[in-house]
Amino acid sequence: MAQKAGKKTEREGIAALDNNGLFLSVFRHIQTGIVIIDPEHHTIIDVNPIAEALIGGKREELIGHGCQGFICPAQHGACPVTDLKIHLENTERTIINKKGEKVSILKTVAILPFKGKNYLVESFVDITDRKNAEDRRIALLGYMNESVLRVRHPLEMTSSNLRQIADQVRSGEFDHEDAGMELRIRANNLEQIAKNLTDLAGAVAKERHDIPEDYRRFLSRT
Repeated sequence: MAQKAGKKTEREGIAALDNNGLFLSVFRHIQTGIVIIDPEHHTIIDVNPIAEALIGGKREELIGHGCQGFICPAQHGACPVTDLKIHLENTERTIINKKGEKVSILKTVAILPFKGKNYLVESFVDITDRKNAEDRRIALLGYMNESVLRVRHPLEMTSSNLRQIADQVRSGEFDHEDAGMELRIRANNLEQIAKNLTDLAGAVAKERHDIPEDYRRFLSRT
């Protein structure tokens, strides 16, 4: 008898568990992805429309399917909640969509006792845009650090040369004409450093796809 009830639950989803329809209404309309899991067999009992959209599969295709290795990257025997006893609350995890791509999510898992049986209620929001923004920020910082390292030594040498010229002028070793010539040489060096940096920026912008597109266009124009 229990086995028949379980089969019905898998076919009909959460509607088979909800008598008054209140939970079902919230489940369908809340703007958060929700997946109901049977922890005993790790099968999907139901998904709401937001979860459907994120996973990229129809509800009918997902219900009754095992979650491990399907929408969850964890393999059998390594469920973070039931096997590893990890408490997930607003934790960064990944979910697998229909294309097999891993999508970054912020995930919370709660245990829901219902009619003598426990279910896992997994709720999550897509944080792909936030992760991409973080990755772009890190890439941009890496690019800026690389640029600084490329010009630091030549600039330090030029700074040292300018101080040396100033000392030589004060000591009378250089007259104004000598000093002017040396300064023109150092100015040419600075112009070359600026040109090299601009060339570097343009080359990196073309080759590194992790640089934000707007900044890439700016670098290509400079």
